Amino acid sequence: MPLLNNKRIVPIAPTSYDPKKKRKEVWYLRFTNEVFTSYESYINRLALYQQPIWECEATGRQHLTYEQALESESGDDNRAEFKFCLVLRKHMLQRVQFQTVRLDSLVEDVYGYFRSNFAIGEIVHWVLGEDIYLAKIVELLPYTETASLQQLQIVSLQKRRPSDNSETTGSEDDGMPRQPNGRLRFPDAFLHPTPLTKTPKDTALEDHDTEEDHDTEEDNDMEEDNDMEEDNDMEEEDGMEGVEESNETDRSEPFMRYRVQLINQEEIPMESFVRIVEGRDIRRDQRSFCRPVIQRFIRECAHKDSYSGAPWLIKPTIAHHYGLNCSLPSHIMEAQATAYAKISKRKTVKTSDEKEAERRARKEDSLLQKARLKEEKDRQREERRKQAAVKYPVEDLDLPIYRKDPNLNWALMDMTPTLLQQWKQQQQQDTHVVFPKIPYPSGGRTPRPTPRMEFILPAEMVEQTLVLWSFLSVFSDPLKLAPFSIDEFERALIHPPGSTKATVLIESNVCLLNVIIQERKEDLATEITSGEAVEDYLEAMQIDAEKQNKTESLSTPFLSKLRRQKEERGWRDSEQLKIGSGWDKKEVRSGNDRRGWESVLIGCLNEIATPDMIANLDQILQHLVPRNNSNAAERERQYLTLSLQQKLSILGFLMEVVNESLLIKDYMEECQEQLTEFRRQKVELNKESKSLASRRIELDRRDQINKEEQGSSDDEEDPQEENSESDEFTDSEEEDSVESAESDTPSQGPKKRARRHISRQEKLKQKQKKRAEMEVLRKKQYEKQREAIKARNQEIRLKAEERRKLEEEDKSLHKKEEQLEKDMRKYMTLRIRPLGRDRFYNQYIYLDNIGTNDTYGTGRLYIQSPTFVDIQTMIERDHIIDLPEQPWGRGGGQWFILELMRAQGFEQESEWLEKQMESLKDTNNPSPTLPLSSWWRYYSEPEEIQQLVSWLNPKGTREYKLKNELLKQQHYIIESMQKRTQASTKLESGSKRTTKGKFASNGIYSWLSSSNKITK
Repeated sequence: MPLLNNKRIVPIAPTSYDPKKKRKEVWYLRFTNEVFTSYESYINRLALYQQPIWECEATGRQHLTYEQALESESGDDNRAEFKFCLVLRKHMLQRVQFQTVRLDSLVEDVYGYFRSNFAIGEIVHWVLGEDIYLAKIVELLPYTETASLQQLQIVSLQKRRPSDNSETTGSEDDGMPRQPNGRLRFPDAFLHPTPLTKTPKDTALEDHDTEEDHDTEEDNDMEEDNDMEEDNDMEEEDGMEGVEESNETDRSEPFMRYRVQLINQEEIPMESFVRIVEGRDIRRDQRSFCRPVIQRFIRECAHKDSYSGAPWLIKPTIAHHYGLNCSLPSHIMEAQATAYAKISKRKTVKTSDEKEAERRARKEDSLLQKARLKEEKDRQREERRKQAAVKYPVEDLDLPIYRKDPNLNWALMDMTPTLLQQWKQQQQQDTHVVFPKIPYPSGGRTPRPTPRMEFILPAEMVEQTLVLWSFLSVFSDPLKLAPFSIDEFERALIHPPGSTKATVLIESNVCLLNVIIQERKEDLATEITSGEAVEDYLEAMQIDAEKQNKTESLSTPFLSKLRRQKEERGWRDSEQLKIGSGWDKKEVRSGNDRRGWESVLIGCLNEIATPDMIANLDQILQHLVPRNNSNAAERERQYLTLSLQQKLSILGFLMEVVNESLLIKDYMEECQEQLTEFRRQKVELNKESKSLASRRIELDRRDQINKEEQGSSDDEEDPQEENSESDEFTDSEEEDSVESAESDTPSQGPKKRARRHISRQEKLKQKQKKRAEMEVLRKKQYEKQREAIKARNQEIRLKAEERRKLEEEDKSLHKKEEQLEKDMRKYMTLRIRPLGRDRFYNQYIYLDNIGTNDTYGTGRLYIQSPTFVDIQTMIERDHIIDLPEQPWGRGGGQWFILELMRAQGFEQESEWLEKQMESLKDTNNPSPTLPLSSWWRYYSEPEEIQQLVSWLNPKGTREYKLKNELLKQQHYIIESMQKRTQASTKLESGSKRTTKGKFASNGIYSWLSSSNKITK
């Protein structure tokens, strides 16, 4: 019977038939023979039976319906009962009857007992050498020490065959016919066995068989472990004691002997083939006699109640078939009665008041449950309303996804700063109040890729270096400077002084100096370039010094500035002015490695620079002029030994001066005009794109109309074909009927037959005429169909050609748009323009493809920390009042931002931001500034860009714009990254081939060996 939760579900007993009561209808279940008088009880029972929660009692299979479990139990082919012989079945059932142990312990007990005990009449396998025979146990014989097993066999054979006087020995000279390998043929091998000594080969074979049997048993045990039923610990302890006692008492002697009868496959005894063997020479079929099969056999034939210490009882039908006693022993009956008494005590009889109280309590619980369900439904409805009210994109930090709790059915939490402050006050008053956490900080997005921080230069100089490189790259055409990558520029800055020069760095300085010289020569100089700023600076210092000379204080900052002029080889020192005299007479030519450009630089710094414009100007000039009366070679070597900060200071000053020059302004106006033309072209391209889209929509609409018309025409043609076929069929029927009528009337008169003959001919002529007309009509229809098919094919070809042209125009338009975007970026003069900002106000900057695109540029996507204004905006989130109410609530302020950053992997950035916020909130500082410099990170792998795009949430305003820009520039970013990787690989391979003092000409060490091909 199928089991439900290891218990039997007894079918409902059928109601007795009463002829006096007339029932209208009953409901019958086919597979259980149950009859129900009400439809409700019938449908409830059927629904229970159809659920996959039943277990087959015989095989232990689970997750079955009731009917499937019945079929599994009733299958005779799969029943383990018939895998054992009849004698062994009966003995095993006797062993199982009234046992009170667990199923696994009972299986182990049965297997251990019958493994070495055999019963009379049992079919076994007898092992003789390397052969196995089928035998039946005839008699159990005690083992005697005086007579050997070989002698008993001989005596037994002599009793059965008194006429045979030959000795049954295993010698080869007994005259018996043998096989080529020396063994006796069957049945002589059975009547004249070999000695009982085992060869090493036999021992190995026996050990191998034992290992195989052991492995088979272990595999079967592992397959059936999940089907073992479990009871409580008390039952297990009681059962194991019983098993141990039974094993000690019932274990058979190891030297039991058996008389066996050789049988064939039909279990028919073979005459005169009887032998006495030892227990170790016979065995059962290991495929059937194993623990899993024994477990299935017990499940099929026995059952057990659910109370502790319940006995295993053989099913009544099986016990009756094998003649087993089903009456319980007295001690088991007492234990059963005790268990049933305990169960009945639990079911105490309650009074009417108690029942009424329970009924009221259940009613109240149901009402409370309904109220809670209604409240939960209202809350979910309100949550859905709030979510539907969101009009994306919204403020990134106010996105509701971060404040939805996945453990509370995605309940939305409002984390407005005012509410968080109230929670803090409540927590200070009551320590049991838990401060809320951000429920879903990841927002369902993939983790952000970790940006890189490995720069060649110090972190505080990265921003200044990027600004300088960007200016030189964007304005390379008007500066007549050959483009170079950021890697070449950085390596040139840190190149150690030696025999070689950093060409990139020298060319950058010289091109900037040439622009200043050209402005001075053409009288187009600005206030700084013309030297007016220096004159004003000197006049201001002189006036201040004269005022201070009238007082006793002579150590003022202005006087100290004035005294700087008298420092040896300092700013505007006589030696400096002597070296830089005539520096603006002519531009520095490209020949001879720009020889003498250091003197031009010294003259420029003394003429147009002031100590306020360049920090440590005196130290730089003193370093460039190592001594009085120094020569050009010494000054040339001195520039290479400047510190990194001093080199950047000089380049930064020259960049600021050139940026105000008329040359750069004219170039910027030219770029703006070109951008205006590009924007006009972009508008035209947008119009073409819209036109293509409308044409494509029109083409799709016509295709849809043609498909509908074609379907309707096919439906109209079908009935016409059917009518023509029916007409032909009726004509043939009429003709057959006429012929049959004429053949059926042979006794009519000749005149009547003649008249009928004429009428038949007329009918045949009419039919032929009709057929001819139908044939002509069919040909016309065929021609029409051919013409229609040709026209349709022609129309299809025209549509395909039109669609192909549309695709080609679309591809061409797409290429034009890409080239236009590339050209527009080339003429952009905004050097550092961020692509956008993420949710934490970090700026993403792409510097490539601006200006000239002869090199890969940076090959990176840079990330810059939030600006001063951004940090102020984040701080103000804690103090904003009178905000419009939002149904989906708002995110928090500083605490919310910092916690969200830590949860998303921004540990270092959150620490930096927290320090900046603390310094800006300092009320004692009237003019707050950022205590730490901004940080820079970068991505340099294409996979990181794809991961970054996946991390961005387009439902936020900032990240929506940033993601769109990244997707627009993704192709160019990845392309520049791949070019940088190729250049780095080429550099690494080329550096291994170069020797000391020699540099390759194929781009390796290009910051040292490259030449400025643009300059004259």
